[in-house]
Amino acid sequence: MPSHFDPAKKCRVGTMDEAQFEAECDQENLAYFRRLISTWTQTGGSLKWGAGGISLRGKIDDKDVAVCFVAPAYAGKKDRIELACATLAKQIGEKRSSQLKNDLREAAADRVAGTSMISIIQPGSLPQNAQKKLTKVFIDLLQ
Repeated sequence: MPSHFDPAKKCRVGTMDEAQFEAECDQENLAYFRRLISTWTQTGGSLKWGAGGISLRGKIDDKDVAVCFVAPAYAGKKDRIELACATLAKQIGEKRSSQLKNDLREAAADRVAGTSMISIIQPGSLPQNAQKKLTKVFIDLLQ
């Protein structure tokens, strides 16, 4: 079933697919998301579709880790990449998680919002060199 808002549950339900994801994304961000997803899978990462977008998953230190969630605009939020920092810290360690947050802030600067839940907002509108740095930050986790 395609992803949709369920008024009784007050959230999205179902599973988004690639066509719905592309239809809901801003074209500039979609171009970046396509490059990130392609690079992610070519480097050995995997994907899992959910109600609101796609999870980038990977094998890190022999653990299956949901690294981030890539989501189109919805409910007042813009196109974004989200990371649950507390969960990541438990899976990859506090030191590595802190380094990841620092690297994300360095790559995406003022597009990074939040502390325990980080959002990288409108990454497709970053300059090309910043987009490449941002992608490298994620890919480095898999290596």
